[in-house]
Amino acid sequence: MTLKTIPEIKGKPIIGNIAEFADDPTVTLLDMARKHGDIVQFRMFGNKFILISNPDYIREVLVSKVDLFPKADRDIELLSRFLGKGLLSSSGDLHRHQRKLAQPAFHMRRINAYADTMTNYAASLRDQWQPGETHDMSEEMMTLTMFIVAKTLFDADKDQMTGLAQTVGEAVGSIQTITDAEFNLPLVIPEWMPTRNNRERKQARKVLYETIDMMIAARRETAVSGQIEDTGDLLSMLLLSQDEDGNFMPDHQVRDELVTLFVAGHETTSNALTWTWYLLAEHPAVEAKLHAELDRVLNGRLPTLADLNELTYTEMVIKEALRLYPPAWSLSGRQATTDTSIGDYFVAQNSIVFISPFVMHRLPQYFSDPEAFIPERFTPEQEAALPRYTYLPFGGGPRVCIGNSFALMEARLILATLAQRYRFRLAPDQVVARNPQITLSPKYGMHMRLEARETAVTEPHIPETAVPTP
Repeated sequence: MTLKTIPEIKGKPIIGNIAEFADDPTVTLLDMARKHGDIVQFRMFGNKFILISNPDYIREVLVSKVDLFPKADRDIELLSRFLGKGLLSSSGDLHRHQRKLAQPAFHMRRINAYADTMTNYAASLRDQWQPGETHDMSEEMMTLTMFIVAKTLFDADKDQMTGLAQTVGEAVGSIQTITDAEFNLPLVIPEWMPTRNNRERKQARKVLYETIDMMIAARRETAVSGQIEDTGDLLSMLLLSQDEDGNFMPDHQVRDELVTLFVAGHETTSNALTWTWYLLAEHPAVEAKLHAELDRVLNGRLPTLADLNELTYTEMVIKEALRLYPPAWSLSGRQATTDTSIGDYFVAQNSIVFISPFVMHRLPQYFSDPEAFIPERFTPEQEAALPRYTYLPFGGGPRVCIGNSFALMEARLILATLAQRYRFRLAPDQVVARNPQITLSPKYGMHMRLEARETAVTEPHIPETAVPTP
């Protein structure tokens, strides 16, 4: 069979189509998919890029030909400067080995044990707020989820939590700002060059690694006869993980996985929740339906793990927010290791394939009225009818997000806890715009005014620890 040539969008000499991505790449990619169909090619500085927006093609790249389309070298290089060789920044045999070792930490039995921690931290933050106040919900959600992930990773006590979360959070924030900027550059700047970004990243990474290494060493010091105690946190689970030959994960790899989980475990969920508050403020009928479910199921008490099966509309709201504003708006590029094909199209070696959940989620052939916020799309029947790989907020295939169950449970519990007591309304001067960096965040924050709801809290809350307000 003769393979077809991928349609190509013509660009300017040398720079190709890079100017079209200067403002908001989500707009550019969505426009490409709507105008040119399931597969289209473009160039930037001589490199070939392919955007695919057909679920069969996505399955081919992420599943059936996954070894022919590993993560792009450029993405691996930039992410590893940030995350070491954790799950997000490794590939091939190392990724498969690490994934197998880390997977038990994310079994549902362990994930479910974190439900009360998530609710307690959300309630602690809620109890610090007062009606009429205005808060940047982007910052509030970032702080809240950072404290939750620090607790579930390290099981730190109350005296440790504030210092640990803030030290790690500041270092991560510094490195992430640099990494976001580097992803926007056409070329990768070598780490050995004496640039300001390289110096600042080196210093922040030193603080980050020393802090995590200290936590690992402290846990080993408490071991009895060399045996690590399973304290229920992810650190102990990773230290106890063994491969089929009985080998434990080395400490430097444990550190890289902890850094990866810290970053992935709070930024994505905080962005998802921030966009959810915005969508609810813009759609009061949906908000009213959510509040009705919370009042009926919870009757003023805090949500528990057992309530989640009854909070069906709450789950639909989260899933629809993830459709419109997926934090992982573009999966890491997949780079063809050899001349190959996608569908019946020829793909040249080293071509980089783009898969954008943001684009897929807004295509009318898969989601009717795709720009509308309609949680009812995610009734069990409607969700089951969706073709595979049209809805992929957590990616897909063997690299699907290992913490997706953690994130969904956390988002539902936080949404239920905070929406029980408050309505959130956009501040009058708030400008809402997308900021598609590594994750999809609001460009100017999300300042919102708190309005009290007429609902009784029948169960007093004694906070496990206070969550500092940003």
